[in-house]
Amino acid sequence: MARSSGTAVTAAGKTSPLWSCTSPPPARSEPPVRAEAVRPDGDLLRVETDAGVWSARAVVSATGTWWRPFLPAVPGRETFTGRQLHTVNYRNPDEFAGRRVIVVGGGNSGAQIAADLAPHTDLTWVTQRPTRFLPDDIDGRALFDAATARRRALDAGSTDTGGVASLGDIVAVAPVRSARDAGLLNAHSMFARLTENGAQWADGTRAEAAAVIWCTGFRPALSHLAPLGLRGEHGHIPTHGTLAVDEPRLHLLGYGDWTGPASATLIGVGRPARDAVREIAALLR
Repeated sequence: MARSSGTAVTAAGKTSPLWSCTSPPPARSEPPVRAEAVRPDGDLLRVETDAGVWSARAVVSATGTWWRPFLPAVPGRETFTGRQLHTVNYRNPDEFAGRRVIVVGGGNSGAQIAADLAPHTDLTWVTQRPTRFLPDDIDGRALFDAATARRRALDAGSTDTGGVASLGDIVAVAPVRSARDAGLLNAHSMFARLTENGAQWADGTRAEAAAVIWCTGFRPALSHLAPLGLRGEHGHIPTHGTLAVDEPRLHLLGYGDWTGPASATLIGVGRPARDAVREIAALLR
């Protein structure tokens, strides 16, 4: 089945709908369409899915990062006999109650999961560097403003303001504040290796654990764009705003600051999304 359109197609990834803008989106009862590959096709881009093929003059890729959890290559990971899981697989503390658990990661996910587990488990929280909590009064709007100011400074060739990273690594949401203030969030330095039944630090210190939870982030889910051959440094596709530098028919949305300030957040994605729509509308005229 092939479908052709003179408008844009949104490639919303492996579990999100994809449709031509000239027709209504599929009914909610329909199964999601899986985007498998985007290829050059003359003046168009060919979008191959498990439900057929679309051709379009513009494609928006908004697959995010959730489908590519990152697990670091820590020595001994394959010998650890306990359970290992990533942030994406964590649900609640019930299944870990009363057990020894190591949480790895000094960002928001690590802090929030550590705070969730601390009252119920024998917790060891480890981070690559000393934890940095943002001031308690910082909210999503302030983070978006900081990210936007950084992007504008960089675009203007001015000094890097540091953006959100200059404020800290961990947003002190209510559960994190409560656990921190109760003295339950005490981070340790990163261990050197995993052992059969826990972790070992460079000085020989050991900690036993029944589970290790890796709160170690994600990578952009861009495999469907591999046929375009656009990836550059660090696996990112070079962009100007949301527009792929080497493929003017492709926009990337929601992958992080490199596709718009704070664009991986709900509060931040609106502005680059509107910019992408304006640019696509201009292309289609």
